[in-house]
Amino acid sequence: MKRFFLIATVISGFMFTACSSDDDSNDGPICETCELSALGIVFTTEYCDNEDGTITVIFEGIEEVQDLEGVTFDEFISAIEQAGGTCNRS
Repeated sequence: MKRFFLIATVISGFMFTACSSDDDSNDGPICETCELSALGIVFTTEYCDNEDGTITVIFEGIEEVQDLEGVTFDEFISAIEQAGGTCNRS
């Protein structure tokens, strides 16, 4: 049930997400750019670890901070990949 909730949260996050920082320096947060296909549409979203239990989600130029609710950043990215998405460190 937790896995279903996490995957549902990830998928719904694609619809209500955004990006906060376009800084390309290596001193910034760890970010992953993920692609997930749903109904033949590919959604590309950037997820950045804020290192405080939250992530910044960037989707179509809109930025939003979301609570990971006790899940680590790596576990969150892994759930996206388990749902069929592909992620690359940016």
